[in-house]
Amino acid sequence: MKINLDIIAEELSAFSPRRAGRKKSDTTAPNLQGVGLYHSQSSLSPEICYAVDADSISDSFSCPFGITLAVMGNTAGLLPDTADADILILNRGDAQCTFSDMFNALNSVFLKYQAIDTRLSSAVMKNAPLQEILKIGEALFGNPLILFDKNYCILGEADSRLEKLELVCDKWSDSKMLSIDTVNAIKTSPEYRRASESSDICFVSEEYFAYNTLFAPVEGSGSPLTLAVMETNCPLTRVHRQLALYFSGILRLALGRNHLSSGHSLRFEDFLKELLYDTQIEQAVIDRYLLAMNWKNGDNYLLVTFQTNRFDKINSIYNNICGNIEKQIPESFAFYFEDNLLTVINLDQARLTKTDAVHMLSIFLREGLFHAGISYIFFDFSTFSSYYKQTLGALEMGEKYSPHEWCYDFEDYVLHYFMHYGTSRIDGRHLCHPSVVQLYIYDSKNKTNLLETLRAYLDCGGNAVLTAQKLYIHRNTLYQRLKKINGIIHTNLDNANVRLFIMMSYTFVDLLGLTPVES
Repeated sequence: MKINLDIIAEELSAFSPRRAGRKKSDTTAPNLQGVGLYHSQSSLSPEICYAVDADSISDSFSCPFGITLAVMGNTAGLLPDTADADILILNRGDAQCTFSDMFNALNSVFLKYQAIDTRLSSAVMKNAPLQEILKIGEALFGNPLILFDKNYCILGEADSRLEKLELVCDKWSDSKMLSIDTVNAIKTSPEYRRASESSDICFVSEEYFAYNTLFAPVEGSGSPLTLAVMETNCPLTRVHRQLALYFSGILRLALGRNHLSSGHSLRFEDFLKELLYDTQIEQAVIDRYLLAMNWKNGDNYLLVTFQTNRFDKINSIYNNICGNIEKQIPESFAFYFEDNLLTVINLDQARLTKTDAVHMLSIFLREGLFHAGISYIFFDFSTFSSYYKQTLGALEMGEKYSPHEWCYDFEDYVLHYFMHYGTSRIDGRHLCHPSVVQLYIYDSKNKTNLLETLRAYLDCGGNAVLTAQKLYIHRNTLYQRLKKINGIIHTNLDNANVRLFIMMSYTFVDLLGLTPVES
């Protein structure tokens, strides 16, 4: 393990360390792996910290370029800031402290970190439990460590010393996790907001969390994890940020070597399956699981169900396919359910339209010989199971009426589905044409009446004169509303089937006493 002068200065704070030399502001890179005695005639390495007695430095001392010096004693200003070296000056202070004492103290710093590195490397090589690796890592920080998955569930056990840490029990995994209020508080802290844009280490003060805490991302382990270093014994410093980078790398190696699951994928998958089984889940719980994905209720989502061939039903193959789907489409989550592969896509976060998302899947679908059923766009996860039923309905109707195709959008087959099953399988609200839903939402937000305008227009057979008379508005006003409607729904009203199903959607709402969107 390599360290730098920042770490050495903190470890040797009893010697009142101060920096000198041209490079004193450039100290974050770990570049040192040992200590040696300085001799001007010897070959010098940039990876060694050379100790030199201040008494041996004279006006004629020429500091070699690019090396690291630990000067022990008062230099009396003989080493200016313009010296081309990285220099740490250590003050003897106590007259009883000899050069040998200071050299041994410096050497002990390297021995300490080398010992920790050896223990961590050994633990990784023997596939030690994650909790054991975290326990070894505590020696780096002098504070307890916790590893969170993306749901802020603790991987391992909560440290008993963290008395102020309030945790709740996750319903499906029985593991401890931060409450949604705690997670929201963390994410409102100024440094967290800055760091989240660049995936940097951030410090969250006890004003926002139970303890002053460093949160360090652990990327490259499947689902991202977060290392938390909580200040209970030693104050957190800039050095701890540097050590957190090193330890995050160790955790990446451990997770990769052991093929450990972060917990996130399984928990989010279990959550989605609970929704598919129509389990009643509180909105706060739904929000928490979406928050773990950096998603939220209200984003626009698309659900795609892939109907697979019987010879593909091997778990390892499914896992690879799910991984490929998630790589292919940003902000997607794929999992296996009832002999099908399901993919949820957050269109807003991925900045995709429905058409874009389907196009990105087209090559994958054809090469995999899959058929796909596609749901309406939705935004409320409490109704997730209805959109799964839509994808199954799209597959069933698509294969019946268009067997030569590979991709079936429920919007294209909803009329066929209704003629077969009515509202016996899917709530009438979720059979409403998307245009009706979009206009209802727009009216609700903007206090307009475009939904009724479209209904009157269709009732009048698309006759603008009759529609204007029926609504008691000027014909130009009607044209303006129709232009606005077209800009919202992007639907071909010249298609007879589209007009028919929009009118049927109004009928669902009226006869079943529903609104197009659940209140």
